[in-house]
Amino acid sequence: MTRPSLNRQLILRLVAGIALVWLLASAWMAWRTWHEVDEIFDQTLVRTAASVFAVMPAAPARVDAARLPDRKVIGSDPTAQHPSITLRDAHGELLIQSTELPALEFDPGDAHFHSITYQKRRWRVFQRRDAGQHYWIQVAAPLDERDELMRKLLAPALLALLALLLLVPPTVIAGLRAGLQPLRRLTRSLSASTTPLIPAMTDDRVPIELAPFTQAIDRLVARLQASLERERRFTADAAHELRNPLAALRLELDLAGQDTNAAERALHLQRSHEALDRMQRLVTQLLMLARVENLTELDDAGPLHLGAIAEQALREASEQAGARSIALSLDREGDDRVRGSHGLLAILVQNLLDNALRHAPAQGRVNVRVAGHADGVSLEVNDDGAGFAATGTARPGERFHRPAGSLGEGSGLGLSIAHAIAALHRGELEFGRSALGGARVSLILPR
Repeated sequence: MTRPSLNRQLILRLVAGIALVWLLASAWMAWRTWHEVDEIFDQTLVRTAASVFAVMPAAPARVDAARLPDRKVIGSDPTAQHPSITLRDAHGELLIQSTELPALEFDPGDAHFHSITYQKRRWRVFQRRDAGQHYWIQVAAPLDERDELMRKLLAPALLALLALLLLVPPTVIAGLRAGLQPLRRLTRSLSASTTPLIPAMTDDRVPIELAPFTQAIDRLVARLQASLERERRFTADAAHELRNPLAALRLELDLAGQDTNAAERALHLQRSHEALDRMQRLVTQLLMLARVENLTELDDAGPLHLGAIAEQALREASEQAGARSIALSLDREGDDRVRGSHGLLAILVQNLLDNALRHAPAQGRVNVRVAGHADGVSLEVNDDGAGFAATGTARPGERFHRPAGSLGEGSGLGLSIAHAIAALHRGELEFGRSALGGARVSLILPR
C-alpha cells in the first residue's frame, strides 16, 4: 500500500485552489470587460444621435430622403464603430437613411435600446426624439465590431493570467519543499541520534507552526524516558533487595539438608519460610510501588470518608498491635470527606500504620487523628517510638530507607508507596515529632 504524501496533497490542493481562483478571476474579468464595452458602445450611439441633432435645422425642410454612403473614413481604425443612421421628422417622413440598413421601422416610443438581426448580422439600435420633438432618430451599430474589440481587450489579459497559472505550480512546489525542510531536518536529527536518550526537538530553529508538534513529541519522549527509568530502577531494586533473602534462603536450605538433627533441621526450614515471607512482602511492595508510579490519573476516584478508611485500617492492624500490646486509638474531627481512590488510600493508611507499629515499642501507643479543614483533610499517625533522627528528617520516603532502631522485617518501601499515592491524589506527606514523643507522619489531601 502506497503511503500518503503530505507534499503531494498540499501541492494538489494549492494548485486546485489557484486554478479555481484563476477561473473565477477570468470569468469576472470577461464579465466586467463585456459590461464596460457594452456601455462604451451604447454611449457612442447616444453621442452620435446627439451630434446629428446638433447639426440639424430647428425645423425640418421638405426634401427627398438622403442616403449615407457605405464607406469608411480614410485612415480610420478598421475596428472602430461605424454606426448607421436613420432620421425622420415628427410625422415619420424619412430624411436620412444609411445604405447598410433598410429604413428601420418607425417607432415613436420613448428613447431606448434594442437589438435586431439583418442579413445574419446582429445590430444594436438606439432611438430617441430631439428636445423640440421635431426629429426622430435611430442609430445602429453591428455587434460583431463590439465582439472584435472584446477579443482584443481580453486576449492579452487572459494570456497573462494563463502564463501566471503555468508559473504557479513550480513556484508552489519549490516553496513547499523549502517550507518542509524543517521537518526533514528533524527527521535527520532523530535518525542520526545514536544515544538512547533522544535530545529535545524544540529549539530556536523550529518554526512557530511546528513548535506545538515538536513540544508534544518532547513530552511524549519525556514520559517514555521516565517510564523506562522506572522500569530500570524497579529491576535494579528487585535485583539488589532480593539478593540477600535469596542468599539466606539458599544457606538455610543447604544447612537443613546437611543437618541430621531434626530440631536443627526444623529451625533451618522455619528460617527458610521467614526468608520466603520477606521475599514475598518485598516483591508485593515493589509491584505496588511500580503500579502506583505508573499511574497518571485515578480511574476509580470518588467521594469517601478518610476517617472510615482509617477506622478499617485500625481494625485490620489490631492483631499485629495486640501481639506486642500496642494500644491503638482514633480521633476524628470535622468533615473528613475527600475525593480519591478508596483502594489506594486504604493502602496508604495501612502502610503508615504498619510503619508506626514497627517503630513503636512493646506496650507503646499509636494514635491516628483525622481532621477536616476548610481547604482539605489531614490524617496523622503518631507513635511513641524513637522518632525520626534529627539528621535524617529528609530521608523518610526514600526507597529501602530504614531508620536505625527499626523493629520487624520491613523493606523500607512503605513510606515510598504512601508518598507516591499521596502525590497521585495531589496531596503531600509531612514528617515530624509526635506529641507522644515518637514519629509523626501527616497526610494532607485537598477536598
